[in-house]
Amino acid sequence: MTDPGITLRSATPFDAPRIAALHTRSWRENYAGDMSDDYLTHEAPAERLSVWTNRFTDTPENMRVVLAEAGTQLLGFCCLFFDHDPTDGTLLDNLHVHADYKGHGIGKRLMHDAAEAVLSYDPAGKLYLWVLESNTPAMTVYRRLGGLPGRSERHHMPGTGKAGVAAIAMHFDPPTLLERSAGATQ
Repeated sequence: MTDPGITLRSATPFDAPRIAALHTRSWRENYAGDMSDDYLTHEAPAERLSVWTNRFTDTPENMRVVLAEAGTQLLGFCCLFFDHDPTDGTLLDNLHVHADYKGHGIGKRLMHDAAEAVLSYDPAGKLYLWVLESNTPAMTVYRRLGGLPGRSERHHMPGTGKAGVAAIAMHFDPPTLLERSAGATQ
């Protein structure tokens, strides 16, 4: 169960620096070894800020970014791209929770909100995300929420070099996700 003082709201362009900072921190904490230390230390802050600033400057119509906050503190966020893939459906492109707040249901609450958004957008909609093979804690959580592993691909993310990094598509049935994440909303 999450703290009742935690609220969800849609992000605005003014949130780009906070989102970029949490995104960078999350990558540093979770992807050391998958991404170069040089990238994570020196390039990621500016590169992530550029990505998020650009996303809000030229916002795709199918993008939705939701923040989880306690007061003015950003605890987590997720980013959806509706109708991203004709087969897989809506892409949950990013889901990051501040390390100090993992285990408090914030990620589940963001996933619940994502499932609701997908079903509001398309009652027969599908939801998927990509998770790095090395991120076994996240894979465990996604499986508990009903995620089913699909294809594996090499993703060429910043700081991963020419070889990229192995990632697995996790597919969710939004009604099942709603059911399994329901406790996180109370």
